[in-house]
Amino acid sequence: MTNNELIAMLRKHKDAPEMGGVVGVSHDDAAWARLSSEIGIDAKLERATYSIGDYLQYLNYQFSHVLLKPMSVGFAALLLVFGSWVTTVNASFDSVPGDVLYPVKLASERVQITLSTSGEQRAKLHAEFAGRRLDEVNAITSSDAENKDEKVQIAVDGFKKEIASVNDELMNVQISNPGQAGALAIIVDQKTDEYESSIAQSEPAAAALVTAQESNALAVDAIVASNEANEQPRTSESLQQNFQAEVSSLNARIALSLGRLSVIESVLAKKTTIDATYAARIKEARSGVTAHGDAIQKASSVLVAGGYRKTFELLAGIDADVAHSEDLITELEIDITTGV
Repeated sequence: MTNNELIAMLRKHKDAPEMGGVVGVSHDDAAWARLSSEIGIDAKLERATYSIGDYLQYLNYQFSHVLLKPMSVGFAALLLVFGSWVTTVNASFDSVPGDVLYPVKLASERVQITLSTSGEQRAKLHAEFAGRRLDEVNAITSSDAENKDEKVQIAVDGFKKEIASVNDELMNVQISNPGQAGALAIIVDQKTDEYESSIAQSEPAAAALVTAQESNALAVDAIVASNEANEQPRTSESLQQNFQAEVSSLNARIALSLGRLSVIESVLAKKTTIDATYAARIKEARSGVTAHGDAIQKASSVLVAGGYRKTFELLAGIDADVAHSEDLITELEIDITTGV
């Protein structure tokens, strides 16, 4: 039966007395029988019954369409936002001061620091971030970006800040967990050695050299303290390596200083006489770099005997004398360049 036929049939029976002008034909069995016969359906309708399976199927439908669908949409949105953030952070790794994504880079670092659960983890992260600041200095220097000096200064300041945080965390670990301080100090010492090597190859980063050297000295002192508290092969080996590296560095600086003094003397020798003031300053500078053979040998002997703290105190004294001579030599070079 089509829709038109059904409508025509209903209009035909709408005024029948037994229909009462309403659809409620269920009150008149005869009228309902005639109507159902014309429609072609069973006149004996029964109340529908549902099994447990039907109810479970209905609940499953409601759960999947009413609850899971909004949840899946929200989860998908969350993944989209998180994925976009991760992509942005990854893209920011190569950014430098002045770039649009540089604040994202710094923010991601701060998040990592915040989520760290120990001083050791924070110290390692700060050391890693300090290395990133030096990488930024090199990237800026080799680029054609504008305002290089300003951007380099921002990166250098960031390096100093990270190193200060490394030192703070190292000192805190020495107090709270002395057993871990030695291992952490060795890592910091290795990192600061890398920093000094990187800075030596980058003139714009020279302002950060003193900061790196101070951090290295603090790390060595922490290793010495750890070794004194509980001597371990690892700390002893690290201290011996530090001693050898320091002696090699001192010998290289002494040789370079002597070479610079020779050049100064050659320049001044072209004059009829060497001014007495120059002669005295050259003598002082030369004495500061040549009178340390016995001191270095003594430091080596003390090291063999296990006196690590005394060894590095002796080296620190030699370093101070050599640094003073280097300053004198620099002053002499300036004077003879501008005055002769």
